[in-house]
Amino acid sequence: MRLLLAYHNPSREMTPAPPVGMACIATAAAAAGHEVAFCDLTLSSRPLRALARALARHRPEVVGFSVRNIDNVVRQRAARELDAQRELLAAVRAWGPARIVVGGPAVSLLGAQVLTRLDADFAVIGEGEETVPELLAALGEGRSPATVAGIAWRDAAGLHATPPRPRAAFGASGLESWIDWRPYERRGHTWPIQTKRGCPYGCSYCGYPLLEGAAIRRRDPVEVVDEIARVARRWRPRTFEIIDSVLNEPPGHLLALCRELARRRLGVELTALGLSPRHTDEELFAALRAAGFRSLMLSPESASPRMLAAMHKGFDRADLDRTAALARASGLDCCCFFLLGAPGENRETVEETLAFIERELTSRRFFTIVFTGIRLLPGAPLTRAEQAAGRLAPDHDFTEPTFYLSPELDEAWTLRRINQTIARQPNVVHAAEGEVAAWQRLLEGVAFRLGFRPPVWRLYPRLLSFPPLAWLRRRFPEVGAPA
Repeated sequence: MRLLLAYHNPSREMTPAPPVGMACIATAAAAAGHEVAFCDLTLSSRPLRALARALARHRPEVVGFSVRNIDNVVRQRAARELDAQRELLAAVRAWGPARIVVGGPAVSLLGAQVLTRLDADFAVIGEGEETVPELLAALGEGRSPATVAGIAWRDAAGLHATPPRPRAAFGASGLESWIDWRPYERRGHTWPIQTKRGCPYGCSYCGYPLLEGAAIRRRDPVEVVDEIARVARRWRPRTFEIIDSVLNEPPGHLLALCRELARRRLGVELTALGLSPRHTDEELFAALRAAGFRSLMLSPESASPRMLAAMHKGFDRADLDRTAALARASGLDCCCFFLLGAPGENRETVEETLAFIERELTSRRFFTIVFTGIRLLPGAPLTRAEQAAGRLAPDHDFTEPTFYLSPELDEAWTLRRINQTIARQPNVVHAAEGEVAAWQRLLEGVAFRLGFRPPVWRLYPRLLSFPPLAWLRRRFPEVGAPA
């Protein structure tokens, strides 16, 4: 089958991620003997025109779209990013008879419901490296797709779905074969590397276990470093990013990876998301430094012992205090995320979290982002609890931005209190302060020309502490409750 894969990530909350998931699909489909073309629309100024050219050039029988985000998960200025795909799908329908398949994280979370919003023939639910080649084979042979695991479709009788299937193992994405890295480099992107899939934690609000399963599937660290070396030779990215859902779970796997990186001496710089405070010590941070890590993202979500337990984070306040101290001593730049408003949140617990930020995350090596309100995701424990209590309908439309905020919490007071923290500590931002602005794009360009190694957020604490800008944010706070 002739397959055209189109990637369009309209998010402008942070630097849009390169299409690592779609590259996995492209690599698997090509290995299965299908004719695959790749159309990366993310950095295109005219995505519809670029898509039209790709359709005319490749004349695909099947067009696949990757849908990363349902919305921007910001309660105070919710934006429906899912709808940005509809115009692209309509262009394919108008072009000709190609079947349309959608997949990606947003589709896997929504399941068959996504087909009520997007005009596609099939949706791939869960990991698609085996599902997509099987679906293409079924379509090419005229067989019913009902025999393929991990898809949803619709017909006159309604919506249908087959159970998803996680892969027992996975390998390199092959991203280097499918994209032109140079435009991403100019925008300050990091090269994504996944070393394992699965998340054993049960955070009440999170969709990762739904996307990847609870069982951890690990790649051999030698194979991972081989991939990094191969990409470094071809594209020479300034920074590689480990994109595992939990970086240090299990801790032995991360240590083995760090040791292999240090042994090979590739001279690459690394960053990562998802460091858990649960498994941290001096040995781990020393290994990260020796391996070439220069920055990390952490998502403690709260510094209140009560809220950490309520959200089932898997670590306690002592773990968080220890990790903050280790991070300060390490010299690594750290981006920390906090999420206020879960069940049981009140003024006291908010004060605990904000006091921790004001006391422990004051260094200019820390950049802190605060969210207020929990985006309810289908299948997450908090969502199921709300449905069981009758506060959310069983057939609720999750394509619409849907948030939970603790009834014990006054949103206007909370946002005023966050503004006080921002005034005291300018390296803190609230997610509602706005999308990536023109000055941030300018900063990315300047940083690239000066040879700066991303992620660009490493520059923000220093920039936000610039006295005139810090004064403006104190004088004119941007964060307010939605109307």
